[in-house]
Amino acid sequence: MNYCINFKCQNRQNSDLAKQCQTCGTNLLINHRYRLLKPLRSLTLGHPTEIFEAEDWGTGEQEWGTRKVIKVLKFPNNTNLLQLFKQEARVLIWLRNPAIPRVAPDGYFSILFDDNSQQFPCLAMEKILGENLALWLEKNQHISQEIAINWLQQLTEILCNIHSYQIIHRDIKPSNIILQPNGKLALIDFGSVKIENSENIPVGSLGYAAPEQIAGKAVPQSDFFALGRTLVHLLTGQSPLDFPINQGKNQIIWYNSSINIEKSLANLLNKMMNSQPEKRPKNTRSISKSLNNIKIR
Repeated sequence: MNYCINFKCQNRQNSDLAKQCQTCGTNLLINHRYRLLKPLRSLTLGHPTEIFEAEDWGTGEQEWGTRKVIKVLKFPNNTNLLQLFKQEARVLIWLRNPAIPRVAPDGYFSILFDDNSQQFPCLAMEKILGENLALWLEKNQHISQEIAINWLQQLTEILCNIHSYQIIHRDIKPSNIILQPNGKLALIDFGSVKIENSENIPVGSLGYAAPEQIAGKAVPQSDFFALGRTLVHLLTGQSPLDFPINQGKNQIIWYNSSINIEKSLANLLNKMMNSQPEKRPKNTRSISKSLNNIKIR
């Protein structure tokens, strides 16, 4: 199946052999190399981007057919959206980490639809194999504290790498974490990323974004807040939005005797989720040190 990249097209599915869209005439080989196989999320009109799984036919012969992920910005006239899209491209081209999708230097490009003179930015990135943790939770309900400690350590190491480049992810949540076949985690969706000295645009996902991030004042510790909320979701199987709020501390009330984890782990997660960023761990080294001190009985 070939998918048409033109989001204004009325019928975007085409046969495998088609070279142009049978409905709107758009070229189906994107940037002379990518063939869209299927959308990776619903193609809703209101969402600013579309994401597809694709095949890459433009590299060396040995790599023909390599699976990639293609992301398209539908509203390039929106200054904030365009800035975020360009920042995502820059960051993924910079970073070289097996736990982060790789983007080649020519992975950022623009396309022109036949019926429109406007150019639409695109990003071609490595497809990381595995299952996101939101889908994993639907099948497995929750994780043990042993897995929680292992996963928290992995994610902390990924954040250490990201933060060392003065980059803040700003959208850590289960659906943006991939459990790979080898048991390693990967962090995806850098569409909300903030680079040092760039404008602090308010972004984030409800239930995971820190208060200061929602106010447009994200700091590296904002990622710790989201990571803490993510681990609570994974340990309990409940969304952070489902827990009552301690109004005095402005924190979710999630830990009780029915949750079989060490108090020291709960304390670390609560510290990461403190409503005040200065009261969270100072850096990733602090989180790793606390994890190393947790003794499982």
